[in-house]
Amino acid sequence: MSDTTDAAGESSRLEEFHQEVGKLRASGGRANPDRWVFRIGLIITIVGLAFTLVSFIMTGGASNAVNHLDLVVSAIFGLSLTFIGLVMIAVSSFKRFMRYWLVRLVYEYREQTDRVVGS
Repeated sequence: MSDTTDAAGESSRLEEFHQEVGKLRASGGRANPDRWVFRIGLIITIVGLAFTLVSFIMTGGASNAVNHLDLVVSAIFGLSLTFIGLVMIAVSSFKRFMRYWLVRLVYEYREQTDRVVGS
């Protein structure tokens, strides 16, 4: 008996929630900064890896020490680009995870409050 009552109460709460959200007229927006940061970080990482790989391959064929040193410096630049891209990806992923965790925490607290108030 309580299972059907709980399901009906949850269903009515869900419908009420959808109505309240509809009244807000809030759009999700098209710009998702975390997604853009992730994509840009991915592109920077790929470019940095390619730059580093090409520089290290060309270092073997360098004719003198000056050319060799220039290619090593450009390889270090590529590694720094790779590091910056990886940091951007990590920050974006961490922010998405923490946002998910916050929503989950709010949901669990509401559920726990409903159980306490309902009993």
